[in-house]
Amino acid sequence: MDGAAEDLRALCETLLTHTPPAAVADFLTDQVPEPRSALALACVLQLSDTDEGARFWWQYAAGAGQAAAAYCLYLHHLAQGEEDTADWWHHQADDVSPPPGTPDPDQDIDTVSCAGHWHPANHSLTSTSTATILRVLRRLSQNTARPRSAAIRRLMAYIPDAVATGYLREPETELPLPGVGFAQHVQALITASATRPAKGEPPTRPATRESTETTPRAAGGAAKR
Repeated sequence: MDGAAEDLRALCETLLTHTPPAAVADFLTDQVPEPRSALALACVLQLSDTDEGARFWWQYAAGAGQAAAAYCLYLHHLAQGEEDTADWWHHQADDVSPPPGTPDPDQDIDTVSCAGHWHPANHSLTSTSTATILRVLRRLSQNTARPRSAAIRRLMAYIPDAVATGYLREPETELPLPGVGFAQHVQALITASATRPAKGEPPTRPATRESTETTPRAAGGAAKR
Protein backbone atom coordinates (compact mmCIF):
# COMPACT_ATOMS: atom_id res chain seq x y z
CA MET A 1 0.00 0.00 0.00
CA ASP A 2 2.81 2.38 0.85
CA GLY A 3 4.46 1.49 -2.45
CA ALA A 4 1.28 2.35 -4.35
CA ALA A 5 1.10 5.74 -2.62
CA GLU A 6 4.71 6.45 -3.51
CA ASP A 7 4.15 5.32 -7.11
CA LEU A 8 1.13 7.64 -7.34
CA ARG A 9 3.17 10.55 -6.08
CA ALA A 10 5.94 9.82 -8.60
CA LEU A 11 3.36 9.54 -11.39
CA CYS A 12 1.75 12.86 -10.42
CA GLU A 13 5.13 14.59 -10.32
CA THR A 14 5.94 13.24 -13.80
CA LEU A 15 2.58 14.22 -15.27
CA LEU A 16 2.88 17.77 -13.95
CA THR A 17 6.47 18.10 -15.12
CA HIS A 18 5.54 17.14 -18.68
CA THR A 19 2.17 18.85 -19.03
CA PRO A 20 2.40 22.26 -20.76
CA PRO A 21 1.12 25.14 -18.58
CA ALA A 22 -1.44 26.05 -21.23
CA ALA A 23 -3.03 22.61 -20.86
CA VAL A 24 -3.32 23.01 -17.08
CA ALA A 25 -5.31 26.22 -17.56
CA ASP A 26 -7.65 24.83 -20.25
CA PHE A 27 -11.28 25.02 -19.02
CA LEU A 28 -14.72 24.17 -20.38
CA THR A 29 -16.42 26.65 -18.05
CA ASP A 30 -15.26 28.98 -15.32
CA GLN A 31 -15.24 26.08 -12.85
CA VAL A 32 -14.99 22.88 -14.92
CA PRO A 33 -11.62 22.08 -16.53
CA GLU A 34 -11.05 20.24 -19.79
CA PRO A 35 -10.28 16.54 -19.14
CA ARG A 36 -6.53 16.89 -19.62
CA SER A 37 -6.49 19.92 -17.32
CA ALA A 38 -8.57 17.96 -14.78
CA LEU A 39 -5.93 15.21 -14.82
CA ALA A 40 -3.20 17.73 -14.00
CA LEU A 41 -5.24 19.62 -11.40
CA ALA A 42 -6.11 16.32 -9.69
CA CYS A 43 -2.38 15.62 -9.44
CA VAL A 44 -1.90 19.04 -7.83
CA LEU A 45 -4.55 18.12 -5.25
CA GLN A 46 -2.95 14.71 -4.66
CA LEU A 47 0.45 16.27 -4.03
CA SER A 48 -1.31 18.68 -1.65
CA ASP A 49 -2.88 15.75 0.28
CA THR A 50 -6.41 16.55 -0.92
CA ASP A 51 -7.47 13.06 -1.94
CA GLU A 52 -11.22 13.50 -2.35
CA GLY A 53 -11.14 16.29 -4.91
CA ALA A 54 -8.33 14.53 -6.78
CA ARG A 55 -10.37 11.33 -7.05
CA PHE A 56 -13.41 13.01 -8.61
CA TRP A 57 -11.36 15.00 -11.10
CA TRP A 58 -9.52 11.79 -12.09
CA GLN A 59 -12.87 10.03 -12.57
CA TYR A 60 -14.07 12.87 -14.78
CA ALA A 61 -10.83 12.83 -16.80
CA ALA A 62 -10.85 9.03 -17.16
CA GLY A 63 -14.42 9.09 -18.42
CA ALA A 64 -13.35 11.58 -21.09
CA GLY A 65 -10.49 9.47 -22.45
CA GLN A 66 -7.50 10.18 -20.19
CA ALA A 67 -5.98 6.73 -19.57
CA ALA A 68 -3.43 8.13 -17.13
CA ALA A 69 -6.30 9.28 -14.90
CA ALA A 70 -7.60 5.69 -14.73
CA TYR A 71 -4.13 4.50 -13.70
CA CYS A 72 -3.94 7.23 -11.06
CA LEU A 73 -7.24 5.93 -9.68
CA TYR A 74 -5.85 2.39 -9.66
CA LEU A 75 -2.87 3.51 -7.55
CA HIS A 76 -5.07 5.73 -5.38
CA HIS A 77 -7.48 2.93 -4.42
CA LEU A 78 -4.64 0.44 -4.03
CA ALA A 79 -2.96 2.82 -1.58
CA GLN A 80 -6.26 3.00 0.34
CA GLY A 81 -6.44 -0.79 0.58
CA GLU A 82 -9.47 -0.91 -1.74
CA GLU A 83 -8.18 -3.74 -3.88
CA ASP A 84 -11.39 -4.60 -5.77
CA THR A 85 -11.91 -1.00 -6.87
CA ALA A 86 -8.21 -0.72 -7.69
CA ASP A 87 -8.40 -3.82 -9.90
CA TRP A 88 -11.39 -2.37 -11.75
CA TRP A 89 -9.51 0.84 -12.57
CA HIS A 90 -6.42 -1.18 -13.49
CA HIS A 91 -8.45 -2.91 -16.21
CA GLN A 92 -10.00 0.38 -17.26
CA ALA A 93 -6.61 2.03 -17.83
CA ASP A 94 -6.02 0.22 -21.14
CA ASP A 95 -9.70 0.32 -22.13
CA VAL A 96 -9.93 4.11 -21.91
CA SER A 97 -9.49 5.76 -25.30
CA PRO A 98 -10.05 9.26 -26.69
CA PRO A 99 -13.35 9.90 -28.52
CA PRO A 100 -13.15 8.89 -32.22
CA GLY A 101 -12.29 11.61 -34.69
CA THR A 102 -10.40 13.77 -32.18
CA PRO A 103 -6.67 14.55 -32.34
CA ASP A 104 -4.32 12.92 -29.86
CA PRO A 105 -4.53 15.22 -26.80
CA ASP A 106 -1.05 14.21 -25.67
CA GLN A 107 0.89 14.58 -28.90
CA ASP A 108 2.75 17.69 -27.69
CA ILE A 109 3.80 16.23 -24.34
CA ASP A 110 7.51 15.54 -23.96
CA THR A 111 8.51 11.97 -23.18
CA VAL A 112 10.58 10.80 -20.26
CA SER A 113 13.88 9.34 -21.35
CA CYS A 114 14.03 6.40 -18.99
CA ALA A 115 14.10 2.80 -20.21
CA GLY A 116 13.13 4.15 -23.62
CA HIS A 117 10.80 7.02 -24.47
CA TRP A 118 7.84 6.92 -22.11
CA HIS A 119 5.15 9.20 -20.78
CA PRO A 120 2.33 8.06 -18.49
CA ALA A 121 -0.35 9.90 -20.44
CA ASN A 122 0.18 8.05 -23.73
CA HIS A 123 1.62 4.66 -22.76
CA SER A 124 0.02 1.26 -22.18
CA LEU A 125 -0.35 1.94 -18.49
CA THR A 126 -0.92 -1.58 -17.25
CA SER A 127 2.25 -2.94 -18.82
CA THR A 128 5.18 -4.27 -16.85
CA SER A 129 7.40 -1.49 -18.22
CA THR A 130 5.21 1.17 -16.63
CA ALA A 131 5.42 -0.47 -13.21
CA THR A 132 9.19 -0.72 -13.61
CA ILE A 133 9.57 2.92 -14.63
CA LEU A 134 7.39 4.08 -11.73
CA ARG A 135 9.72 2.22 -9.36
CA VAL A 136 12.69 3.96 -10.99
CA LEU A 137 10.99 7.34 -10.66
CA ARG A 138 10.18 6.63 -7.02
CA ARG A 139 13.77 5.75 -6.21
CA LEU A 140 15.05 8.80 -8.05
CA SER A 141 12.69 11.06 -6.11
CA GLN A 142 13.90 9.56 -2.84
CA ASN A 143 17.53 10.31 -3.63
CA THR A 144 17.20 13.56 -5.57
CA ALA A 145 15.65 16.82 -4.43
CA ARG A 146 13.93 17.96 -7.61
CA PRO A 147 12.32 21.38 -7.12
CA ARG A 148 8.83 21.96 -8.46
CA SER A 149 8.20 24.80 -10.85
CA ALA A 150 6.92 28.14 -9.58
CA ALA A 151 3.60 27.52 -11.32
CA ILE A 152 3.04 24.18 -9.57
CA ARG A 153 3.96 25.63 -6.17
CA ARG A 154 1.49 28.46 -6.66
CA LEU A 155 -1.25 26.08 -7.76
CA MET A 156 -0.59 23.83 -4.75
CA ALA A 157 -0.98 26.84 -2.46
CA TYR A 158 -4.26 27.96 -4.05
CA ILE A 159 -6.27 25.01 -5.37
CA PRO A 160 -6.82 22.93 -2.17
CA ASP A 161 -8.40 25.89 -0.36
CA ALA A 162 -10.49 26.79 -3.41
CA VAL A 163 -11.76 23.20 -3.70
CA ALA A 164 -12.50 22.98 0.04
CA THR A 165 -14.47 26.22 -0.16
CA GLY A 166 -16.40 24.85 -3.13
CA TYR A 167 -17.39 21.72 -1.20
CA LEU A 168 -18.61 23.86 1.71
CA ARG A 169 -20.64 25.97 -0.72
CA GLU A 170 -22.12 22.99 -2.61
CA PRO A 171 -21.72 19.89 -0.40
CA GLU A 172 -24.05 17.77 -2.55
CA THR A 173 -21.79 18.11 -5.61
CA GLU A 174 -19.15 15.41 -6.12
CA LEU A 175 -17.13 17.15 -8.83
CA PRO A 176 -15.12 20.01 -7.30
CA LEU A 177 -16.67 23.40 -8.10
CA PRO A 178 -14.20 25.91 -6.63
CA GLY A 179 -16.34 28.96 -7.38
CA VAL A 180 -16.58 31.91 -9.75
CA GLY A 181 -13.27 33.06 -11.18
CA PHE A 182 -11.45 29.75 -10.66
CA ALA A 183 -10.32 29.35 -14.27
CA GLN A 184 -9.14 32.95 -14.46
CA HIS A 185 -7.22 32.63 -11.20
CA VAL A 186 -5.48 29.45 -12.34
CA GLN A 187 -4.52 31.16 -15.60
CA ALA A 188 -3.27 34.22 -13.69
CA LEU A 189 -1.10 32.09 -11.40
CA ILE A 190 0.48 30.29 -14.35
CA THR A 191 1.03 33.55 -16.24
CA ALA A 192 2.56 35.19 -13.17
CA SER A 193 4.91 32.24 -12.71
CA ALA A 194 6.15 32.68 -16.26
CA THR A 195 6.94 36.37 -15.73
CA ARG A 196 8.20 36.51 -12.16
CA PRO A 197 9.75 33.94 -9.79
CA ALA A 198 8.01 32.54 -6.75
CA LYS A 199 9.13 33.63 -3.29
CA GLY A 200 12.60 32.30 -2.57
CA GLU A 201 13.33 31.57 -6.24
CA PRO A 202 16.16 33.58 -7.86
CA PRO A 203 15.03 35.78 -10.74
CA THR A 204 16.03 34.86 -14.26
CA ARG A 205 18.80 37.17 -15.49
CA PRO A 206 17.70 38.85 -18.70
CA ALA A 207 20.05 39.11 -21.64
CA THR A 208 21.74 42.50 -21.82
CA ARG A 209 21.83 44.69 -24.88
CA GLU A 210 25.59 44.50 -24.92
CA SER A 211 25.64 40.68 -24.97
CA THR A 212 23.09 40.45 -27.77
CA GLU A 213 25.00 42.90 -29.94
CA THR A 214 28.46 41.38 -29.47
CA THR A 215 28.26 38.98 -32.40
CA PRO A 216 26.90 41.43 -35.00
CA ARG A 217 29.47 44.09 -34.06
CA ALA A 218 32.30 41.58 -34.17
CA ALA A 219 31.13 40.40 -37.58
CA GLY A 220 30.87 43.94 -38.81
CA GLY A 221 34.36 44.78 -37.57
CA ALA A 222 35.76 41.73 -39.35
CA ALA A 223 34.04 42.76 -42.57
CA LYS A 224 35.61 46.24 -42.48
CA ARG A 225 39.08 44.78 -42.15
